[in-house]
Amino acid sequence: MPIVPYPFFLAVFCLICAACLAAFLVRMMIRVAVLDHPGHRSAHERPTPKGGGVGVMIAFFVVFPVLHLITGQPFLNTAVITTALATGLLAGISWLDDLYQWPPSIKFAAQCLAAGLVVAGGTSLPLPAIWGGTVAGALLSALWLVFMTNAVNFMDGLNGLISGSLATCCLVMAAVGSAFGVPDLVWPALLLCACLCGFLPFNYPKARIFLGDVGSQGCGLLAGAAALHIARTSPLPSGWLLGPCLLFPLIYDVLFTLARRKLAGHSLVQAHRGHLYQVLHRSGVNPALVTLAEWGCVLWGGLVASLAAPMPPVPGFACALGLLLAPQLLWTGFAVMRTRRHPVGPW
Repeated sequence: MPIVPYPFFLAVFCLICAACLAAFLVRMMIRVAVLDHPGHRSAHERPTPKGGGVGVMIAFFVVFPVLHLITGQPFLNTAVITTALATGLLAGISWLDDLYQWPPSIKFAAQCLAAGLVVAGGTSLPLPAIWGGTVAGALLSALWLVFMTNAVNFMDGLNGLISGSLATCCLVMAAVGSAFGVPDLVWPALLLCACLCGFLPFNYPKARIFLGDVGSQGCGLLAGAAALHIARTSPLPSGWLLGPCLLFPLIYDVLFTLARRKLAGHSLVQAHRGHLYQVLHRSGVNPALVTLAEWGCVLWGGLVASLAAPMPPVPGFACALGLLLAPQLLWTGFAVMRTRRHPVGPW
């Protein structure tokens, strides 16, 4: 009968401690009461504390080095250190923005700086010379990180949607990480999942606190960096698809909304409430069900990535794209149908 090694129990204990620490800090942030006052884009109707992401980020960074030591993984390497610095920097500036409502240009500059740090540490796409080589790979990686940071931030507008989606994403990543050739992501993914689970009961189904930019942007950068690491490291022909497949529900909603607004002649930088999840909520769909549907799409993305991973890159991409688009097109059609029966005005 196989014996489970002692470090495994210590690692699990660390995850439990991380969830408890995150929950404790989130409670403290509720008492601090930095309020998010509802506006025309808000899904909530009364002032609600924000900054729950402070608890998630602090718990993650406090437990991360301990967990790595217990599991025997090196964390004093360039990629880990630069990603940690970038995430800490972005989370700190985002928290100050939560407090003082800085101009968008400052947030964007912080996102670019954080993305540059991650890429400078070596977490970038290894493109072949015919596609531009290292320089093109670095630029594309930085754009991906900035896009994902903003995508997660844009989608953080409904109770539990982002925190639950990313927790599900991390859980799937941990479950299949070894099969995809990235076992070094298993414990960090479980750790972020544990921290998000410590926050989630305070946000879903009814919100006592929101993640805030400190949580959504910090987690968005980590998710984007993990996807890049998988694409760089996985030995499977289409293993690079795991990150984009898991994040596809967020990617699709953001790209669809941007394309629709561009075609309608609306400003792409103006605040709005035209995302699919916002439209469905405005049409009267139970927000808890919208959130659960998004979590389900993340799970579907994990299954699709597992199916496509052994395929050659081009067929794998085509297969994955078709399977990922199917539920999203149904979701879009459902939104159109709902708004015809329950008009919500311009979107």
